[in-house]
Parts: sequence; C-alpha cells; structure tokens
Amino acid sequence: MIVIFDVDGVLIDVSKSYHFSIKDTVEYFSKREVPLEELLDIKFSFNINNDWDASIAGILYALSQENLKEFKVSFKDFSKSLNDMYKFAEKKGIKLPEYKELIEFFEGVYREHRKKEQLLFPHDVLERISKKADILGVITGRPFEDLDFSFKEFDLYRYFDYIITEDDIPDPKLRKPSSYPLKLFFEKVDYHEPVFYIGDTNADLQMVSSFNKEENKNVSFVLMENKHNRDINAQLSIKKADELCDILNEAEIKLS
Repeated sequence: MIVIFDVDGVLIDVSKSYHFSIKDTVEYFSKREVPLEELLDIKFSFNINNDWDASIAGILYALSQENLKEFKVSFKDFSKSLNDMYKFAEKKGIKLPEYKELIEFFEGVYREHRKKEQLLFPHDVLERISKKADILGVITGRPFEDLDFSFKEFDLYRYFDYIITEDDIPDPKLRKPSSYPLKLFFEKVDYHEPVFYIGDTNADLQMVSSFNKEENKNVSFVLMENKHNRDINAQLSIKKADELCDILNEAEIKLS
C-alpha cells in the first residue's frame, strides 16, 4: 500500500499562514485593502494551487477596478497559467511586480506567519497509517525551505519515505494539476496498488485523474473536506484525519 499526502490543508492547517501571506502580498503590491475571503474565492474558484500565482491573481483583482463578480467573468480565460495572468495585466494596463520580487516578498511574510500553523493529522494517526502503508509520501506545491521548517517544527520527517516539493518541478506548467508531480514520484517508487493520494483541491484531483488516464493506473483520490472545497465531487472523502484509517482498513480487507 502506498499513501501520498498533500501538505497545505491536508497535513497542516495553513489558514493563518499561507492565506494571510496572500493577503499581505496583494495589499503590499496593490496598495489596497482586499478582504481575505474574496482572495480565497479567486484562488479556489479558479483552481490556483500555487499561492504565489494566487497572489498575482489577487493583485490583478485589486487593481482591476471591478467588483468580484465582474472580475471573475473577465479573468476566467486568463486564469489557467501565470503567462496568461501577465497577458491579462497587459490587456488591462495593470503593472504587476516581477515574479521573483513577489516570491521574495511572499516568502518573507510567510516566515512571519508560519508559526501559526497547526497539525491536522495528529501523530497517533500518522503512526497508525505508517504501520499500514509500505510507503508514505508527500507531493506538495511548497518550496522545500517552507516544507523543511514545518516538517521539523511538527517532527514529520520520520513518517515519510519520499517527498516532492516545488523545487523538484522544472517548469510552472508542470505543477499540479499536471500529472507530472505524480509521474516524478513514481520514478522514485515502484508502483503497486492500492495507492491513495490525499488532497484538498481540484488541482489535486485533476493531477490524480490525469495520471491515471495517461499511465493507465488506479490511484484513489481522497478529499480532505473543508469549507472551500464543497463543490469537489470525490468518491472518497474524509472530514477528520482518523477517518483515513477506515478507508485504508477497507483496502486492507480487500487485499486479504
């Protein structure tokens, strides 16, 4: 059995760290106050998995002079990639910061917020899962430096055999929802079923679906439910960490 986790919103609650870092970044570069819920609406409505990109989208919204509903209509066709977002800015006459500059600012404010993170999967549950799984892994959009801090803070390294981070992805186009991160994972690990990926966004679901279709595999997606993903239709879902143990138990019974 192979069990792979997303990090943000699955292993770790980032509602007071990464989410506030988006708000701080948008307000710094736009010089305007923007409600956090509106920025999260944009992030999740358009399936923007990377929070640097979500910050770019938030700056576009803040400077667009459109209300949220109008912006979502006009931005829709430009929301799929970072290049398209910069094209939207050009079309609207909006000056965006250099991406590198935005990343540096975002990571700076994230370091101020990261101590507010909380563990969503308690150690006793991770211990139980690690005893069931042959391999435990992580595929996350976090840069390694951010992951390293939180994994040391919460003493998580001891559970996981293989980890894929943002630093392993050679091109932004290959981030989730691309199947590339899962393909990369299985270059390191021999594929054997059952395989479960626990995520909380459409990007996670699409990565799994694309991988299964392209590679003729059968990775099961498990949705970690929250208030932002109620529209995601997943066959398997959990509201609490220990519910994953029930899903793994059923898989074990089927194998025996």
